[in-house]
Amino acid sequence: MSGWPTAEKALRGHAVRDVLLPGFLDRDEDVPEFRPQPLVVWLRLDEGLLRFESAGQFDRLDTTAVDGVRWDDIELLAEAEEEVIVASCGEQLFGDGRDELRCTRLRVYRAPGPDDGACTCLALDFEGGHTLFLDPTWTFGIRVGNASDEQRWLKLYGTEGASLVAEVPLSERA
Repeated sequence: MSGWPTAEKALRGHAVRDVLLPGFLDRDEDVPEFRPQPLVVWLRLDEGLLRFESAGQFDRLDTTAVDGVRWDDIELLAEAEEEVIVASCGEQLFGDGRDELRCTRLRVYRAPGPDDGACTCLALDFEGGHTLFLDPTWTFGIRVGNASDEQRWLKLYGTEGASLVAEVPLSERA
């Protein structure tokens, strides 16, 4: 199973512990720098991971449940001469010091175009009022943002026919 129903099923039964982004470690300067390459993003759950990948013509978000972090099927990362590492970004995105958060609602968006039901973007609402917005239409992979990024995307594409495909409550707190 892949696609947003996979996210719904996994998030309904599990808490999110972290958001992981792959990228390159640039050691050329005095201070080593992490250079994100988010063609794939993982949510670390209390059991397993959800993997989000920019797919198609980088206009669709594919979702699969996986047991571990791998990027051997992402050419840019698999064939990189630079050192590839994975960064933990959960604290920066959620920022409340909790070990895990429950997803309370997800929203599935589709950009203008053919009505094939594919997920273009996914918004995940969490306890404490946090929103994680995943947009695979970004030039550099998946834009990992928050509620303001979701609103910006809707403002940009809503006038062109972007639509809400599904809004699914995942807990009684939704």
